Amino acid sequence: MTHLDARRSDLVPLYDQLAASYDVLHQRWLRCAGGEAQSALEAAVRAVLRPGDRLLDVGCGTGGFARRLLREGFAAQNVALVDPSVEMLHLCDDIPCYKANGRLDALPFETAEFDVVTCAWVIETVPDPTVAIAELCRMTRDGGTLCIAFCAEKPCRGVWDWCLKRSLIWRGTGRFMRVGDIEGYIGDYGDFSVQEVPLSGPASMIVARRKMATPATG
Repeated sequence: MTHLDARRSDLVPLYDQLAASYDVLHQRWLRCAGGEAQSALEAAVRAVLRPGDRLLDVGCGTGGFARRLLREGFAAQNVALVDPSVEMLHLCDDIPCYKANGRLDALPFETAEFDVVTCAWVIETVPDPTVAIAELCRMTRDGGTLCIAFCAEKPCRGVWDWCLKRSLIWRGTGRFMRVGDIEGYIGDYGDFSVQEVPLSGPASMIVARRKMATPATG
């Protein structure tokens, strides 16, 4: 394990410390690089979400997306939030939905509980993204949708992109993932159709639709 991998293996204490200032830091990231991917993820969720669907937001942070959905009329009882940081979850106390403290590589839910699963800016922080992707796929029902936004390994558009990449890597808070790798990890699960949303910048968003199970014959 490299030094960076060792730091990445337990980032929860760091995010506990960052919780109070996380929204300010995250908004800077969205303005500089990740805003297009975040907007694409939220648009995809709104496009597929139906009344009565169950939504799971993995790595919910301070719950900003959930608040926006609830303000738009989505039922709180159909939303579940999970984050490994207790301090982040404390900042979601005002959101009247189910909340769980849990890690992405061992989500505290039964298999195929949710119609829509979202995961934004988390995959790049976990020690083993293959396990994390498998857990996200496990959560998604037949015919359901998985949406993932992440820091993507793409050519830098200029000095600013390069600085963002260096900063993330040397802080040890994440890494830039290859889109093909993420698509491959989902494909390894076996029953998803996967599509990357065309975006610019060092961020990407993938929509994966779980196929309906084929009825048994005979």
